[in-house]
Amino acid sequence: MDQWPDTIWVFAGTVLAAIIVMFSGWFQQRISRASTVSGYRQKWIQDIRDAFLAYLAELEKLSDAASSNSDSKMCFGARSTILEDMQSIRAARYYLQLYTNPHERRHKAFIENALAIERYLTDTVRNSLSLSYFEEQRAKLMLSAQGILKEEWDRVKMGELRWRARRYFRCITNRCS
Repeated sequence: MDQWPDTIWVFAGTVLAAIIVMFSGWFQQRISRASTVSGYRQKWIQDIRDAFLAYLAELEKLSDAASSNSDSKMCFGARSTILEDMQSIRAARYYLQLYTNPHERRHKAFIENALAIERYLTDTVRNSLSLSYFEEQRAKLMLSAQGILKEEWDRVKMGELRWRARRYFRCITNRCS
C-alpha cells in the first residue's frame, strides 16, 4: 500500500481531465447563452424605443385633433368618427404594449399612463383641454419609458445574475414586495 500502481494515476488523470473538459464546456455554453440573450435584449431595447417614438407621434396627432375640435363644448371622443380617428394611435399603443411585460409593475404603469393621456385627450371638452397638462403627462410618460429602458440596459451591461442580485438587494433595502 505504500506504492500506488501507475494505472491509478493514469485513471485519476483521465477522470480529472474529463471533469475539466465537462466544466469548461458547461462554462462556455453559459457564456454563449448570456451573449445571445444580451444581443436580443439590445435589439429589444432599440425596438421598444422605435415603437415608443411612433406612439408619441400618434399621440401628438391626437392632441392636435382634440385641440382643433370644431365644437368647443364637445369632447373629441363624442365624434361619430372616433373609432376611425383613434385607429392609428390604438395600433401604435398595441404595438408598444406587445413589447412590455404585463407582469412587471413599471411596464403596467407605463401602459396605464399612456391610456390615461389618450382618455384625457378624447374625453375632455375642447375648451377645458390644457396644453401644459398634456405636456406634463407626456413628459412623465417619457420618464417612465426612459426608466424601463435604463433598467434593461443595466441588465445588459451587468449580466443577468449580477442584475438580479442587485435588484433583489434593492428590493430588500427598499422593503418592496
